[in-house]
Amino acid sequence: MRNNLLRKAGAALMSAAMALNGAVYSAATVTAADEPLKFEFEDAKITGDVTVEKDASASGGSVLKMTESGTIELTVNVEKSGSYKLTFYAFGIGSDKQQNLSVNGTSQGAIGIPQGTEYTAIAVPAIMLKAGDNTVTIEKSWGWSQFDYLTVESMSAAKIEAKQTKPCDQLATVETQSLMAYLADVYGKQIISGQQEIYSGGPHGLETEFEYLKDTTGHYPAIRGFDYGNFCCPAFGSDDGSTKRVLDWVKNKNGIATASFHLNVPKDFESFKIGSRIDWSNTTYTAKDTDFSPSKAATEGTKENEYYHAALKTLAAEFKKLEAEGVPVIWRPLHEAEGGGGETGSWFWWGREGSAAYKKLWIYTYETLTSEFGCHNLIWEWNSYNFDTSKNWYPGDAYVDIIGYDKYSCTDWSTGSARYYHNDSPFASTFYGLMEKYDSAKMISLAENDCFSTPDKMKEEGAAWLYFCTWYDGGSDTTDFLTNPTFNTKEDTIAMYQSDYCVTLDELPADLYNREGITPPDPSKTTTTTTTTSDPNVTTTTTAYKFEIQKKNVKVPETPENAVGKELEINIKGAAGASIGGGVGFGTNADDWQNIEWKGNADADGNLTVVVDLKEMPDAVKNCEVQVWWSNTWNAATESGVDQPYEIGDCKVNFLMGGALENLWGDTNDDGTVELADAILIMQALANPDKYGEGGSDKYHLTERGRELGDVDLSTKGLTSNDALFIQEYLLHTRESLVPSAE
Repeated sequence: MRNNLLRKAGAALMSAAMALNGAVYSAATVTAADEPLKFEFEDAKITGDVTVEKDASASGGSVLKMTESGTIELTVNVEKSGSYKLTFYAFGIGSDKQQNLSVNGTSQGAIGIPQGTEYTAIAVPAIMLKAGDNTVTIEKSWGWSQFDYLTVESMSAAKIEAKQTKPCDQLATVETQSLMAYLADVYGKQIISGQQEIYSGGPHGLETEFEYLKDTTGHYPAIRGFDYGNFCCPAFGSDDGSTKRVLDWVKNKNGIATASFHLNVPKDFESFKIGSRIDWSNTTYTAKDTDFSPSKAATEGTKENEYYHAALKTLAAEFKKLEAEGVPVIWRPLHEAEGGGGETGSWFWWGREGSAAYKKLWIYTYETLTSEFGCHNLIWEWNSYNFDTSKNWYPGDAYVDIIGYDKYSCTDWSTGSARYYHNDSPFASTFYGLMEKYDSAKMISLAENDCFSTPDKMKEEGAAWLYFCTWYDGGSDTTDFLTNPTFNTKEDTIAMYQSDYCVTLDELPADLYNREGITPPDPSKTTTTTTTTSDPNVTTTTTAYKFEIQKKNVKVPETPENAVGKELEINIKGAAGASIGGGVGFGTNADDWQNIEWKGNADADGNLTVVVDLKEMPDAVKNCEVQVWWSNTWNAATESGVDQPYEIGDCKVNFLMGGALENLWGDTNDDGTVELADAILIMQALANPDKYGEGGSDKYHLTERGRELGDVDLSTKGLTSNDALFIQEYLLHTRESLVPSAE
């Protein structure tokens, strides 16, 4: 039995999700109608080891220093009740620190205080204050900190927006575009209800949570959460019916599907044999219990990549079934990567090597599912926390559609042991913190939650989460997130599901997946225009090309020992004589992304081959992206450029050997090295040309270039078994050279 595969990793992990709700912000978090109010910390009541210290650089000449223990209690007076942004000016002594924050006796989690010697603005937005006096309390948690002053600013003019509401996949299906458009319409106005289903073989049936909601509130949730981790696991996975349930929920019930990916890996991966089957108990998805490398999982040719790619291949087959039925999925893989914060706090294997390896894995997952397997029915949701380090883990706007936050706020670990209590805070400060952190680029959701708060509190505090998705009942008082009143009372559940603010299954629109104005994806991006000829009775319809940037991912082979450089050969089919240009990009996110620009003119047949020197690209880069930025011809009559259609063809990396681009004889698979695989490919092409010969059906079939490089025996023209034999002899060091010769 796999009765605990998808349980949460423990209460300690849940509590970390609510830590560090404060982060470093710019002054642009909100637009306030009034000037901020200012309060000096030296005017606060203090206890324990907190002391008043003189500091000439401080606002009032004095500050509070918190060392081993104690509290700071500052009285804040405002004229009107409402939502406010609190900005603390402080720094951590020696390193980053965190201290507990409460307002009027209600915990607001912890604030992260960056290391420094100058006072840094640490904003905690969307804190509800009452008219008159309010008590802001800072309680010692971890580390020495120094506090200068606090500002309080009304959030009455706070703007809720998402600038990017179209799928990042430019080939997203009509149904996917339609769902995304609906989500954008709802965002900031209502919250969509959701519920995660339990894993197969759990302590109760798959429908238990959903029938509880129906019986209690009269409504089903609009969103149903699924998980493809068990199904797609190469070590033990089998069909658990997830795809059938997704189809039923979306096609028959007109619901919305979201899916996560708790993919298990062998605990002892080094000893695991690819293709073998082991019991689930010998696998894990936690970071501490496996030697599985996420960076290698995204590196072709590694054992980890073979395992992970097999899981994605199985997954893609299911997504393609859904796509064929017009079913999109809010897809949330590799979630909660940062875990407890920073580079080493991850709970799951996909984050165990830090943010750089994680982003590489996310982008590899995106490219594999979209480009290689052609899954275009996915809305990509990425999990963030609100630590000041969280943005380091962000894969980039080009690979994310929605930013999710997993909230488990009913477990308090401040005393060193778990205390479970009902905390129905809507976490508005976290919502606005994430909106600010990612420049309001994406919609923000509660991708997982214990308590979903109340509609009144959400509206009052402006916590405009796109949707919530309550985790399932795990079978104990501390994990029954839906039905245990410690997390969600029946009264609050009824209030939420029966509120006009909350969208339930029966309230989803009939045109959810076929909205007007949504057009099928078309790589050529054509639009129809009508013009009139000199004869007023005759009109002609012409098709004007609308240019759009195309991208193609290129994998970079391992560099041969004797290589002194590398070049990228780009082949493009376009219009005759067209000027075409673009860049070769590489990097992990927008902050470190670099482009090598290129351009050229197509010949009379519309063909263009450009060779780009990759000397600026480090050898550690294993994937790059070819982009086309323009394709046009000059219209002398109008003295303007006219956009022209084009298509990116083959793109391959060639290595410079000894300072010049030379043929690497024997490299039949044209991967930059000579190895046994080259001899094997020759024999495969001879034995099964339909599959492995030139133009064969296999992904790694023989190419024209490979046929030329593999023909090292000049005694016969074309590839023969002798060519394979020569390569093997060369590898065994019984042949000195593979430069073609006749024997």
